[in-house]
Amino acid sequence: MTQALACFNDHGVVLATDSLATRFTGTKQADFFHVEKLYALGAFSAVLSGGAGLSVPLSLALRHEISRRRGLQDVEQIVEFALPFLSRAYGRYLDKHGPEPEGYRRLYFIIAGYSPQRPPPGFALFLLGSEENELPLRLMTAANLVVMPRNLGMEMRLLKALSTQASLSDLLALAKDFLVKMAAAKEEVGPPFYFATITSRGYQPVIL
Repeated sequence: MTQALACFNDHGVVLATDSLATRFTGTKQADFFHVEKLYALGAFSAVLSGGAGLSVPLSLALRHEISRRRGLQDVEQIVEFALPFLSRAYGRYLDKHGPEPEGYRRLYFIIAGYSPQRPPPGFALFLLGSEENELPLRLMTAANLVVMPRNLGMEMRLLKALSTQASLSDLLALAKDFLVKMAAAKEEVGPPFYFATITSRGYQPVIL
């Protein structure tokens, strides 16, 4: 199960995730492997996925399709396109393969971006998700903070940091500390960790 977070303040967006994923063998035994889950969607947007392992190939398919549509740059337009695109792709997968094992039927995508057309500071977060193979995917309220799966302690720490306009470096440090602790506590969370920022200058991967 992916551990991910995204947040923004006036300085920009921070995205962070682990890389451990789960697949099931023919005998339904869980097999853990590593995969990147954070991808740019053009110069000013990104997608971070989690839940069912299908989320990663769906993110890659979304990135490929957006790259073909050169006029698709604004983050709200990307979300408007992504919601039916991902829902159709997920539906085709379920029609072919059936549901995932119980406990692994959550699927979500965090889409973040910057647009000068938005009210200041111009940043936005959107959470698209499905519980128990629900279709179509739902667009859920995200405000300026998402932690998936939810963790009240981390949400409170981030809310405090965001309210004081903490620097992106400080927010990244909080994110790394959280992921390290979650990896020590849960076998399904593990390094390497991936980080990125989005500012008015665009998307930037970060190595910590």
